[in-house]
Amino acid sequence: MLLPAALLLTACGSSEGSDSLDDVSVTQGEAGAAPSVEFDAPLELPKSTAQVIQQGSGEGAGAADGQWIRFQFAQFDATTGEPTGDTYDSVAAQTLEINEEMKQVDPTLYDALEGAKAGDQVAYYVKPETASGASAPAQKPQLLILDIERVKNEGTKADAKEVAELEKAGKLPEVSFDDKGVPSVKIPEGTEAPENLIVQVLEEGEGKEATAESTVKAHYTGWNWAQGKQFDSSFSRGEPTEFPLSGVIPGWTQGLTGLKEGAKVVLTIPTELAYTQGQGDAAGDLVFYVELTEVK
Repeated sequence: MLLPAALLLTACGSSEGSDSLDDVSVTQGEAGAAPSVEFDAPLELPKSTAQVIQQGSGEGAGAADGQWIRFQFAQFDATTGEPTGDTYDSVAAQTLEINEEMKQVDPTLYDALEGAKAGDQVAYYVKPETASGASAPAQKPQLLILDIERVKNEGTKADAKEVAELEKAGKLPEVSFDDKGVPSVKIPEGTEAPENLIVQVLEEGEGKEATAESTVKAHYTGWNWAQGKQFDSSFSRGEPTEFPLSGVIPGWTQGLTGLKEGAKVVLTIPTELAYTQGQGDAAGDLVFYVELTEVK
């Protein structure tokens, strides 16, 4: 199955011209299930082609450079019409940034996604390049259907007023501790993760202040928002972890910069400031409880 990053590598060199995918028919599945797709197989187009085949109800000007698209996709063998995989039952939606790099790597998909809105459905016929040698296996053309869930900016650090409003509305995670001080995180049910980075300071520190270039030690535990599942914990390893704030995900760098040694915080991090392609269960919007034990 093609992964989101691979989407941008499959159709290189075959983006000129246009061919219609108007005859592709999509029927939406139930929540958490892939759509059913009908087309005359084999689907054979002279080049890779992508287009919006169904418009959603999203408002605004649509996706532009610097914005992120969240989506799910289903993939089909264009020769046989058989499904070959989908992401609808994954931990979280997939993400792609609309930017110059994407435009250079895959102008076909870039052109289709630029201006796209939430609710739009994009069909993407991927015609692989011809194998370069006898030992290289021939690849089959694929058809992908992308369901766009959201178009948004990268997200910024929320101010104190926004954090307070979300806390009052019960829309932020709650942390509890067992008798050994090991934390657990509870995600609010039926609530979407905030679009911005949320830093909830549970306890102020009194030591050295962290900068974006600091090396720190921290005890932490991480949970994904979509499933409320823990994916990592230094507490289970019995000791804090040391790392440079310049070498971690942006949500950590932004969230811990300015805090003092000894601080205890909860970071709620949107995908765009976390692992944009996912790291197993560390996918989608994430929540971390962090104890900043040392700032070097």
